Amino acid sequence: MKTEFLKGFGLSDEDIQKILAENGKDVEREKAKTSAALEEIETLKSDKQELETKITELTEKSGTADEYKSQLEKLKADIAEKEKADKAAKADSELTAAIEAVFGDKKFTSDYVRNGIIADMKSEIAKPENKGKGYAKIFESLTKDKEGIFANPNPPAGMPGMGGVDTNSITKEQFRKMGYKAKNELYKTNKPLYEQLVKEE
Repeated sequence: MKTEFLKGFGLSDEDIQKILAENGKDVEREKAKTSAALEEIETLKSDKQELETKITELTEKSGTADEYKSQLEKLKADIAEKEKADKAAKADSELTAAIEAVFGDKKFTSDYVRNGIIADMKSEIAKPENKGKGYAKIFESLTKDKEGIFANPNPPAGMPGMGGVDTNSITKEQFRKMGYKAKNELYKTNKPLYEQLVKEE
């Protein structure tokens, strides 16, 4: 049909064959272009799928990284807190040693009294008005003319009790209200009860 159509233009058979041959080449070229375009579309689809997979993986890894970062921050905070606590404990230990050095050869009536004086010393040392004041002076002001703190090097025989108080029936409330001297007396007369009440304080 194409041949008859072209003959209507007065073309020779040779020219008609050339035209048909060229037309066939154009068709093949178009087919090739279409095929290449389809292949490119499939490639893009594949690339898109790969990219979507990578995005998902990266998103998941980002979540894991955030979790690790959070754990790392917590670990750093725990380490800093421990270092702070260790530093405070070391400073307190050094302060206790410095206070005990002030005691010299003085003997306290009990460990309870000794520990109480150490606690009172730390409290006084921390006060702004005592800044720069020597530990010995603070110790002296806390203990001067106070009874029941230092042990008597020559204790009298038959030392009186606690003024009629039954040391076997002391309540926690009574123990809390007792002073150094009374607690020291309890320590000497009923150490197990004293230690029990100290734990319950």
